[in-house]
Amino acid sequence: MSRRPPPAANESARPDPSRRLILSAAASPLLPGAALAADPAAEACQAWLARNAEHERLAVQWSRLEARLHREHNWMRLTRAQRRRFPESRELDDLDDRIEVLSDENGAVLKALPAIVAASPIGICGKLTIAVKETKNDCENVHRLILSILRDYRALHGDA
Repeated sequence: MSRRPPPAANESARPDPSRRLILSAAASPLLPGAALAADPAAEACQAWLARNAEHERLAVQWSRLEARLHREHNWMRLTRAQRRRFPESRELDDLDDRIEVLSDENGAVLKALPAIVAASPIGICGKLTIAVKETKNDCENVHRLILSILRDYRALHGDA
């Protein structure tokens, strides 16, 4: 059974199978070089996804460090002055600062993204992937709906 999309009324509307790509949670490049620049939405999404992956990695690192400090030094009961005596305190602050920068940068892209026109299936899937990630914890029904749209789109147009 083929996953080929149904015949399009306009033959040029058919997806180009050579441009297939799977958008994953990893921040791998969506399209190389010039092809990426041809779709500003894909380019913006790639940058957002890369920052999001770094944000998630740093959040896990921050959480593990804080959990160890809590376990070994009863971190939550220490005063700010007592916490500052630990070298890990600076590391937590540095991680927190970087996470905040990444969050602010992605917030700005998220705000601008609706006005950026996707010029390829990659741009559309990039936008949907970001919507999925942004709704994951807040809007369960909307999250499932967007996931189903992305799934359906990929089934019709290949692994864009």
